[in-house]
Amino acid sequence: METRKIQKVGGSTFTVSVPKEWARRQGLETGEVVRLYTHRDGSLIVRGRQTDGESLTSVSLSVTESSADAVERSIQGAYEAGFERISLHADDGFTDEQRRVARTVGRRLVGTEVLDADADRIDVRAMLDASAVSIRQSIDQAVSVVSTMQETVREKLTGDVEPTGQVSDRLTDVTRLVALIRRHYNRSLVTFGELDALGIDRVPLSQYDRTANRIEEIATATVRLDSAIGGVALEAADRQAIATRLTGLRSALEEATKLVVEGGNAPAMSVEPSPLEAQRQSAGEPQDDSVDPVRARIFDHLTRIDDAVRAIERVGLQSAVRSGQSW
Repeated sequence: METRKIQKVGGSTFTVSVPKEWARRQGLETGEVVRLYTHRDGSLIVRGRQTDGESLTSVSLSVTESSADAVERSIQGAYEAGFERISLHADDGFTDEQRRVARTVGRRLVGTEVLDADADRIDVRAMLDASAVSIRQSIDQAVSVVSTMQETVREKLTGDVEPTGQVSDRLTDVTRLVALIRRHYNRSLVTFGELDALGIDRVPLSQYDRTANRIEEIATATVRLDSAIGGVALEAADRQAIATRLTGLRSALEEATKLVVEGGNAPAMSVEPSPLEAQRQSAGEPQDDSVDPVRARIFDHLTRIDDAVRAIERVGLQSAVRSGQSW
């Protein structure tokens, strides 16, 4: 780090010199124009000739695999990286299935449009205006979807009411919201105006990104939990124990994300293991023949959900500490 004194020129203009070595590395000479970016957090960024965000204007990717998944991964990855225009090309051409998947991904991701899906080229445009995006609202929506997913699993376990929809159908809703958050977080690392357009500071955005990743983990584990439960006959007491545990985890998730998004002095929730998990812990290692593999998977999925919730709690606690709140 270097320090500089602010000078006053002409009675009204403040000036500050830039490091000579930095100017040389940027290829700058006397009389050239640099770009200044002021931010809501009080920082001032100086850039040389490169236009802000220029590297995210477009990207061209070669798809060498013939699978539809290769197209989906390429579009999703470039979208989350923050690119505005994504071009895919394949030497052997794209199959009908690959072009269909490209259109499906384009409809799924927020703010994207498939411009062309020809035999040898796929063009996707992602031009979502950051000023129209609310990262906090996206977090809230993702948590709401996950809560609905977990409530559906609970309904299947208890049989109190007829389950509303399939759990796996809602996973896409979570992943599209998480992809949106990742996109803007990654763009903020390259495009200095992104933070101002989003109306958020760098540290909170980083916390939201970490939280979103954990929410996606919880959603995935919930889908797998639902599948595991459907593959084993459980006693009524066991089903109730899992349902109770899941209800506690859902409440903890809602409270943890509230800490991240809103702050506050509410203590972090601690969710105790269910009797079924205690039974597993006393049963020994997973390779123990006395442990039903399907039951072991159920326990593992619950543990993964619990770990992700606790990780979000830690992010919320960090936010509270930074704001000077007491616990």
